[in-house]
Amino acid sequence: MRSNHLWFWTLVVAFVPTVSAAQQSMTTAAGTAAGVTTITVRVTYQQNHRPAPALRVELVSPMGGMAGMRTTDGNGGATFDGVGSGRYQVRVSGPDVETTTSEIIETGGSNGGPYITERIEVRLTKTAGANASGPALALPIPEAAQKEFNLGSKEADKKHWEQARDHFQKAIVAFPRYAEAFNYLGQVEIQLKDGQGAVEAFRSATQIDPTLPQANLYLGQFYYENRQYKDAEPYLLRSAATQPQSAQILTVLANTELQNGETELALTNARKVPSLEKHQQFAISHLIVAQALTGKGQDDEIAKEYEAYLREAPDSPLAPRVKEALAKLKAK
Repeated sequence: MRSNHLWFWTLVVAFVPTVSAAQQSMTTAAGTAAGVTTITVRVTYQQNHRPAPALRVELVSPMGGMAGMRTTDGNGGATFDGVGSGRYQVRVSGPDVETTTSEIIETGGSNGGPYITERIEVRLTKTAGANASGPALALPIPEAAQKEFNLGSKEADKKHWEQARDHFQKAIVAFPRYAEAFNYLGQVEIQLKDGQGAVEAFRSATQIDPTLPQANLYLGQFYYENRQYKDAEPYLLRSAATQPQSAQILTVLANTELQNGETELALTNARKVPSLEKHQQFAISHLIVAQALTGKGQDDEIAKEYEAYLREAPDSPLAPRVKEALAKLKAK
């Protein structure tokens, strides 16, 4: 029985779509229609309604693609200019606050408008709240570091990547635990085609703040594509925790767990995929379930997964192999 499925073990790696491809396509699709919008975000603390400075603000599509990132200023403000027509959410995070995501925002075209203000209240974590002796504020960032970070952000907005990298590196020198500066540096390194530099920057960022979504996503993708599954798994787990409705991330995570010999975890996550939006694009999840069931005396369930795969991906390069495996099962 086991021999019928060994071909899948290696082939699945090549056919699970990578995280970066989804992120790029989602971000592009969210802003291609006519009409642009300026989104102004105002962030305050829920405990005392004061402005929340130096927090990470992300503009994301409902499916998880990132369209932009900013850091709140001293008044808790952040602005996204020239946002294309589409559907977005605003996500706010930081080392001392609970990550908070807005409702869906319609921009551009007939549904949105030229100017939108989104007000978000964030709650301090229990530890931060217990340690706060005065007005609730995020971790203080030295003025010199904040200045360099802001200069780097401006250069990045202009796509002046070399200058942006210089400013982010100076911000890190001024404040070595500046997770956001490491995170932005990683993004700049991607633009400069320095993959190793991006990995080092994102890894440093997550060592300071393990919650950073894009850093976790990039590192999970990097290690997955290099078949370093043990290294990829913790980052993919964090990504799945922040994007539990992403069929793509769950599929990649399930395959990673499968490769790491964690068949029950792989089975649990792969079985979540068919209930999610656009799950047909990740029909490979059915083969992950089939592989996880191999050797458990559940041939009927394996056959059902093969049939589901063939319904959803009849023209896949794997389809002939799956048909052959299915025929062997039914002939037993």
